[in-house]
Amino acid sequence: MIKRTHDELPDILWTVKKHGFVVFEDGDYDLNIIGVRNVIDPQPNRFDDKIIIAYMLDGQWITEEADFTTDPGRYWLQKPDYKPCAVYYHPQQARGAYKIGQHRGYRALKQVQKVKYWRDGDKGEHANYEGHVYKDLIGLNIHRSSLREGGSTYVDKWSAGCQVFQNNNDFQRFLELCDMQIKHLGYRTFTYTLITNEAV
Repeated sequence: MIKRTHDELPDILWTVKKHGFVVFEDGDYDLNIIGVRNVIDPQPNRFDDKIIIAYMLDGQWITEEADFTTDPGRYWLQKPDYKPCAVYYHPQQARGAYKIGQHRGYRALKQVQKVKYWRDGDKGEHANYEGHVYKDLIGLNIHRSSLREGGSTYVDKWSAGCQVFQNNNDFQRFLELCDMQIKHLGYRTFTYTLITNEAV
């Protein structure tokens, strides 16, 4: 993760506020978990998005950033017999929608509240951010890709709609931060905010 310290509210949190979303600042390790979708120069099937975790520690703002995907991989988008089709997470602030749980047998953030999303059934690899907006509890977890050094190069099977870290080391650091929120504040639910890089 790329770690930065800030004397004032980080720009990413000003952007969150401009969207009308809440910035969390109750105390040390009150996590703001923000996915930033690349819509300016999107690269299908690549980890071309970012996740930024912003929090206060001893009176100073800190941000940590990692490579990420907010979009499903080519495997699920183009799989002919995959029903229902892959989904795209809709930009939103999913308040209290996640808790630490299990994803395919390992610790991850598990969806526990309904979130908004689109379905993409055209079987093309390019993003289709349009159509009917669904809201449901369908297992859109936040997890990692491959355990190999550096993670997976391509999204492929790692996401049918989940939000996924490319690098396992970054993901483990993310879980450490989640554990610190629970330890310091007792907050066991996590909010995930998704915006696009047009607004950053």
